[in-house]
Amino acid sequence: MKKEIKKEDLKNIAQEIIEIIKNQTIDKAVILALSGDLGAGKTTLTQEIAKHLKITKEIISPTFVIMKNYEIKNDKWKKLIHIDAYRLEEEKSLDFMNWTELISDKNNLIIIEWPEMVKDHIPPHSITFHLSHKDSETRIIEY
Repeated sequence: MKKEIKKEDLKNIAQEIIEIIKNQTIDKAVILALSGDLGAGKTTLTQEIAKHLKITKEIISPTFVIMKNYEIKNDKWKKLIHIDAYRLEEEKSLDFMNWTELISDKNNLIIIEWPEMVKDHIPPHSITFHLSHKDSETRIIEY
């Protein structure tokens, strides 16, 4: 699916995404892989998803710390794990973050920005989103 959206539309897109993924019946973590240029809206979309999950902590891009964990209080997931792979120099860097354990835990919702940096580690059951600039006010989201 391909949509043109404004920044304020990300709230509705986030709700749509949650409706889609909450009904998945996989026995592993749900993984959302967000790709796109700098400033395309990856972190903003993550923030909107977190708001819908009632996470009250401020969500910021984990560019320098690579990974942040947030507690979720609902029946589907216990943790939102937000990863920014932009600065990872080697794909095996995910192994140092216990990647195999993280993706095996069905209580985790993982959002990974820049999945193309670690493409060999992104499981086939991941849902990929690509955000791009159309102009200064409009983005294109494909999923």
